[in-house]
Amino acid sequence: MKKFLVFAALFCCTFGLFAELGYWQPTLGLGTAFSVEDPDNQFGISLGADVDWKVWEKATTKAHDGSGKMYAGLDLAFEYWVPTHGTDTKWHIMKLPVQGNFAYEFDTTQMKGAGPLKAVGPWISMGVSLDFGAFGGDHASEANDNADTADKIRASFVWGLGASLVFEGNWILKGGFGGNAGNGHNHWHWNTDSHFMAEVAYRF
Repeated sequence: MKKFLVFAALFCCTFGLFAELGYWQPTLGLGTAFSVEDPDNQFGISLGADVDWKVWEKATTKAHDGSGKMYAGLDLAFEYWVPTHGTDTKWHIMKLPVQGNFAYEFDTTQMKGAGPLKAVGPWISMGVSLDFGAFGGDHASEANDNADTADKIRASFVWGLGASLVFEGNWILKGGFGGNAGNGHNHWHWNTDSHFMAEVAYRF
């Protein structure tokens, strides 16, 4: 965790000195988890922000010429995964992922039929997450007392892969797959390892 935070700080300072700030955008997302183990927290809510620097740009000359902008930066979020299976004792999951991201957005302004779509492109992210779990329900107090601290707080590797749509008015739609790995995340309490998240954002 400490090594990643040091790397993230150096990363931000480096791009802050040598690259142009491209944008920052608050994000709001809804997610669904899937797993072969039939997860108990299948619905998630995400609130976060993306901060990206423009590291390269190819000027637009005509449609389909590969023109666009390349970005690198940080993806910060808070996620809450809601208990969705009916038991007396429910497991609540909260996550604080911090990820570095890389994206390329193809310019679509010269493409026939693009309408309000200004750009589209893929993104990828990787980082670490500090995750918190707690029991709720009729027997929550006893269950939380019996659970070890290591079972309620843990760190994990996180990743994401998806695409963004940029529209006129600076509205953004993001969609992507992601997941957690490491430190017991295959335990039934933490089996939201794989998920799909759809997000809406406004770019400044």
